[in-house]
Amino acid sequence: MRKLARSLVLAGVAGAVLTPSTAHAATPEPTTALLGTYGFGRAAVIGEAGRTAGTWESFSVRSGFAGDDLIVTYRPRTAYPAEKQVYTAAFDQVADAQAECRQVGEDGVAHGVWVSFRCRTGFAPSYTLFVR
Repeated sequence: MRKLARSLVLAGVAGAVLTPSTAHAATPEPTTALLGTYGFGRAAVIGEAGRTAGTWESFSVRSGFAGDDLIVTYRPRTAYPAEKQVYTAAFDQVADAQAECRQVGEDGVAHGVWVSFRCRTGFAPSYTLFVR
C-alpha cells in the first residue's frame, strides 16, 4: 500500500513538472517579422503607434527604394476581447489615408498580429485602424 501511494505521488509530481501550464501554453513566443512597406516616414509613425497601443512589443524601420519597411516584434494571438485602436492615418499626413489603413490592417491579419480589423473614417477623410 505504501509503495502504491508513493508511486501515485511521484506520478502526479512528474505529470505536473512535465506538463506545461495553461498560462505558459497560451502565451506564444515573440516573433519578429516584416509587417509591410509603407510610405517614407510612415513606418515610424505606424510602428510607434502600434507599440503604444500594445499590439507589438518593439519595432524597427529600414529604408528602401519603395518606402520604409516596418519590422515588428509581436506575439501571435487570438482576437482581443474588444476592439483596440492602433492609429489614425490623417488626411494631411498621408496621400491616401484609407488605402494605408487597409494595407496596415491586412498586413497585421496576414502575419497574425491581430485577427481582424476595420478602418473607421473620421473628420476630413482620416482613417482610424481598429483591430481585434
